[in-house]
Amino acid sequence: MRKITSNIAAFFAMLIGYNSFNLYLNSTQSRPATKLMSVERNKGKDRTPHKVLAGKSRSKPESCYSSDTEPYFNRWKLRFSPPHSNCTSTGKYLFFKHIRKAGGTTLRSYFNDVFSYHGRTRNKEDFDQSITKSRPDESDDVIYYVEQEFSTMDYKCPIIDPRWNNSLRIITLRHPIERHISEFFFSGPGHQFPIKRDQLYVNQTYTKELSEFLEENVPAWMERDGGKEGMVGKFNMLFGRFYVDNFQLRALAGCSSRECLEEKNFTDENILKYIQNFHPSVKSYATPVPKCTNFIQVQRTTNLLEMCSKMQKDDCSNGCDGPCFYPSVAWGEMKTKDIERAFEALKAYDVVLLMETFDEEDQSAWLSDVMGVPRDANFALHKKHASNSVVQKSNKREKTHFYR
Repeated sequence: MRKITSNIAAFFAMLIGYNSFNLYLNSTQSRPATKLMSVERNKGKDRTPHKVLAGKSRSKPESCYSSDTEPYFNRWKLRFSPPHSNCTSTGKYLFFKHIRKAGGTTLRSYFNDVFSYHGRTRNKEDFDQSITKSRPDESDDVIYYVEQEFSTMDYKCPIIDPRWNNSLRIITLRHPIERHISEFFFSGPGHQFPIKRDQLYVNQTYTKELSEFLEENVPAWMERDGGKEGMVGKFNMLFGRFYVDNFQLRALAGCSSRECLEEKNFTDENILKYIQNFHPSVKSYATPVPKCTNFIQVQRTTNLLEMCSKMQKDDCSNGCDGPCFYPSVAWGEMKTKDIERAFEALKAYDVVLLMETFDEEDQSAWLSDVMGVPRDANFALHKKHASNSVVQKSNKREKTHFYR
């Protein structure tokens, strides 16, 4: 099964090595050299049973397809065809793991065009209709859209959540320093920078003013917004608009089992009980709640209508309804085992994209094949203009090494 994963092991190794921006801040006039940390992938498989917090664990969900033989070409059609008799969920999902500041808004716009191409919609009108429908009808042929941005993913989700088997799963990654500093300028104090943000990049080097600004403000931002107390308090809203170290690693290495949580010395009984109550071993997620999924609004920009995150006290008790949306924990020190867990989760995706190559025709063509749309469609990924960006990048180097 082919994936866009060239050098993905080396790339993912970078995701673990930047607990601080020391490398970044060492130089005030030139771009510092950034070394890739080498991580040896564990060739063996983790055969430890997934221990749950209470009750008997459900058996591993049966798959609706053969993942070992399913071709990548037009996987959209293959995945969303009428389900096999052994499917354990009545829902079908396009699941997008939205890594903040890694091209997520651009991808959302692309997905909206893909839905339209296939004669489907997930828009405001669909949401209005879903308000009056607590459960889907048996005759419904709906592909739900779910976008996970502000919570971590339990690394065991692919083997314990029945919704995973009925989903087309996509994730985009980005170089960690580029992503962190982009977050700094987007939702951190970077907006205070005294010159226009479309002039940050000058002759492939930093201006003195920018270097001094970063050296003064980035560490303070990390310390103020990344305090441990604040992190733990927001355990199920892991990726709010504040600094998080090892961001992409934590996004994929969440824990929900007693064994894993004990390993991380996570002992808060109230939170443990909360995790237990929504764990797939205890709670059934076989039938989706339509109004608790996501919808796409296309206005001046492509926004996400996620009322499910605002109706938790009423209809959507666990927030949005989709694969891996049950609570898990990814705080604490990140260790080698967490890297192995994140790799395990990453390997279960159908599509792994790199933001740095959004405009390259090869990656765009392959994604078009997977989604069952023409490679030369006017909405092809390599033709998409970057959305939700606060800086202008004019050449290839700027797109991949803007902050380094």
